[in-house]
Amino acid sequence: MRIIGSLACCFLWSGQVAAHHGWSTHYDRDTYVTLTGVVTDYQFVNPHAFVYLETVNQDGETESRWCEMQSRVQLERRGITAEHFAIGTTLNIEGFASKRDPSGCELAIAHFADGTDLVLRHRDGEAVYGANLVEGDTSIVGTWYPARYLVDAGSRSDSTGLLTPEGEAAHAAFDWATQNPTLACSPASNIRAWATPGLPTSIARSASEIRIHHEFMDVERVIHLDRTTHPDDVLPSDLGHSIGHFADGALVIETARYRAGALWAGRLNTDDLVTTETLWVDPDSGELRLDWTATDPAYYVDTQRGTRSFARTDLEIGRFNCEPDIGHAPTG
Repeated sequence: MRIIGSLACCFLWSGQVAAHHGWSTHYDRDTYVTLTGVVTDYQFVNPHAFVYLETVNQDGETESRWCEMQSRVQLERRGITAEHFAIGTTLNIEGFASKRDPSGCELAIAHFADGTDLVLRHRDGEAVYGANLVEGDTSIVGTWYPARYLVDAGSRSDSTGLLTPEGEAAHAAFDWATQNPTLACSPASNIRAWATPGLPTSIARSASEIRIHHEFMDVERVIHLDRTTHPDDVLPSDLGHSIGHFADGALVIETARYRAGALWAGRLNTDDLVTTETLWVDPDSGELRLDWTATDPAYYVDTQRGTRSFARTDLEIGRFNCEPDIGHAPTG
């Protein structure tokens, strides 16, 4: 695998993952395309960068094509700059066809004129991410990187309990291809923020609070350790209001006061949602473990549950600066 510049030998390897809005929702794993063309535009932005090409089809006709790729912060960590996709540059691109727009694709590999390649996803659909890993103690304080990659922001271990009739109706009326809140630069929920592939999270502690900073959507959460209840005057929000305490070496977070929205990709919530997050460091693996539950009786018959794992890293948290009005909007 050749990637621009060099990767540290201890980069964390990825498994199959999805984009922030669900890769499989928008792109066809079974339809692989190759394009050669001249760059006419490049949008080097978060949540995803886009490159636009002028190509010539098999009939000798000029066509405009576009390809989506990872976020700007992820590309920058690989040494990619806007110069690599400068207007007028000739590129050869391999990728996966858009399900809704015949002119679109998700970029898997870009072959540059200098002989280097940018590899973002393999032919079988496995995405490429990585971070320098470091050793540490059993404290949850530090910076963490996803150790497992989650398809469509969920995990096979996540419960998908039965929906209530009200929940079924709400989900049937919601179009995830165009209404997913992350398309509008919303973090969707605290559970969704934990699930983003390729982006780090930092945890800091003071006497009265825990601060969790997800690079995804620049989410910054405050976990109040000096409270046991949620104030009545807190306005509902996507991230809710969080209180926490330590039990048996683990941080237990309860969050309420949510705004109705999207718990994670494919799962909606009402404003009655209550979540718990239990965080601790596994002394054997050194990984940060997160077990979460979500209770929302209006939409779900049972409590929803899931697990996430994170490896300690020395990455610095960057600014995501999501720009919802830039980039190629979903079509069809």
